[in-house]
Amino acid sequence: MTEFPQESSDGKLQDLMDQRRKLQEKLNETRSLIEQIDGSIRELSPDPVGSSNVDNENQRISTGFARLDDLLHGGYPSSSNILLSGPPYSSKFTLANRFIVSSLKESYPVVIVSMDKPISEIKSDLYAMGISADSYEDSGYLKFVDAYSRSIQMDNNDRNAIVLDNVSNISNFLKAMDQNCSMMLSSMGKYRMVFFSLTAWITQSSDDKLFPKALQHFSQRRKMEGSTTLYLIEDGIFQRSLYENMNYFMDGSVEFRTESSAEYLRVRGMKEAQSRDWIEVVHNGNDLTLGSFELKRIR
Repeated sequence: MTEFPQESSDGKLQDLMDQRRKLQEKLNETRSLIEQIDGSIRELSPDPVGSSNVDNENQRISTGFARLDDLLHGGYPSSSNILLSGPPYSSKFTLANRFIVSSLKESYPVVIVSMDKPISEIKSDLYAMGISADSYEDSGYLKFVDAYSRSIQMDNNDRNAIVLDNVSNISNFLKAMDQNCSMMLSSMGKYRMVFFSLTAWITQSSDDKLFPKALQHFSQRRKMEGSTTLYLIEDGIFQRSLYENMNYFMDGSVEFRTESSAEYLRVRGMKEAQSRDWIEVVHNGNDLTLGSFELKRIR
């Protein structure tokens, strides 16, 4: 009796990899065509950095969570700087990652600055939320700035990431960031940003006294370029006056605190917020659920 060999697991794996490669090629081709069309639109537009290409001043940018959007009357203000603060392991990271995912799904380019974690860890978090960071990197819609690897003498394995040296030199860091953001603006016409994190920037800075001026320059430059930017910082590490000084350069903040086994958030700034009270937050996997708040416009 003749026995026919069954397909090996290696053969099945190779078939799946071939299918994925072909789909990835089609996806990259589609995104490339979209970029070409966007470029043509920018050339034909009377205002290449106008409302069709960047966030409109009166527009609200979704946080990625519908209930939080309700609290903020639609989301974050456009072209704004928002501080996300809270203790370690608080939901500020989930909030930041969901903003990235929401923006990319809108085909809105995102720049991620990492000063305190490897790029692979951020990619893993985004993958858990349902997107492949690699595909968005290949298409140019996602750009990583790695200001972490060299600080701990670790190799960067991301071929698309921009790796920065000597971030302790504030002047060099600002210059490098301005150049890279200008390149992103030139190639894509717009971008949003998430900064992981101000905690690491402060601790790595060679001169703490220069940090407020550096943050002022950085935040104003991002706002002028039309970016909605989120900055993360750990609460309770620095003097309270430093946090208040940072809020001076922000357009608003979302603060988290923990009490026993419960977590709460509150909004500061962002004058259209429905409530400024502490609101309970339930963190379930990659989802956040907000407790009740009074639905009325704050005047």
